[in-house]
Amino acid sequence: MNKLISIIFGLIFSTCCYAQSVTASDAIIGRPFQEFNITAFCSYSSFHPSQYIADNNWDILCAFRTSGPVSMLDSLNIPYNKSQLRLLIVGDLISFADGKLKTKMPIFDKSQTATIRSESKAFADSIFPYIEPQIKKLTTLFDAKGYKAQTYSLIFSYLLDGYIWADGKLPSAKRMADHGTWSGSYWAMWNKREEDRNGTNGYGPLKVNWTDELGYWPSNKMLLSFARCIMDNQLPVKDKTLKSALIKWNLVDSEGQPTIPVIISGNQDEIDVLCDEITTHISNAIKNHAPNISSNYNITSIEEATVIFYHEVMWDLLSILESKRLIEKPAILKGEEVG
Repeated sequence: MNKLISIIFGLIFSTCCYAQSVTASDAIIGRPFQEFNITAFCSYSSFHPSQYIADNNWDILCAFRTSGPVSMLDSLNIPYNKSQLRLLIVGDLISFADGKLKTKMPIFDKSQTATIRSESKAFADSIFPYIEPQIKKLTTLFDAKGYKAQTYSLIFSYLLDGYIWADGKLPSAKRMADHGTWSGSYWAMWNKREEDRNGTNGYGPLKVNWTDELGYWPSNKMLLSFARCIMDNQLPVKDKTLKSALIKWNLVDSEGQPTIPVIISGNQDEIDVLCDEITTHISNAIKNHAPNISSNYNITSIEEATVIFYHEVMWDLLSILESKRLIEKPAILKGEEVG
């Protein structure tokens, strides 16, 4: 009996030690901001949500994932001052009610992040067979139009990260909650994905696909000037300085005419019909699943749950497309030297 008690005690002690070490290493408070995967799906007028995370404001946000009084920061040895708290309230990253602070920005811990990503991977795997035929037709059409070099960016930035937000399929940043100086959603996953990070920057009608590994970055000033020419219907580009800069990037030809794909949403051509079919199928499935994500991960807004979950599904779909060699990332987006 004593031996049995000793064995049981030893097992309990080992389990407790293991739990403590996991808890310590998995703690959100104290984990550096840079180690999280931060996503800003937002539109802003004056201040981007990231601009409110200065000094040790990130520690404060992590602390108030659980609602509590200001004194909770003292018990956690997190330094602060009133202006910091006021800034986070103004930025709508923290709420204050009944003497308690509560972080409004979704911050997912290690376990939540792993579970969400496992769920999104299964979701993407299940939905892909239904959209694969249309994706193949779409890439064939892009090739036929001479867009082969841009197919990767068109599938990602135009289709998965563009068209799907249009016409109310999924909520765009401008249609989401207003946070004073910005609208949309801003959230953090415990860790970055293994895949290289993709993104899309919009300059009016001009969309640019980027990655963290992007070998060369065109200047915002040049792109904004080019976008104005497009919006004001001033093509070909006549300004010699601007035209010369755009030619170096192969964005216009010697006459100032755009050399990049020009696609018109909603014109009901073959490309538009396929994009509509693909994104309708994905968005309907995402919206049906969003209430579960909202309740399971304590995300107050179903719209926000929709956006957060779709972003994970989007990366999974992109990985499937690359693994099946339906699209291939261009060298410049891999950070390779391309001149």
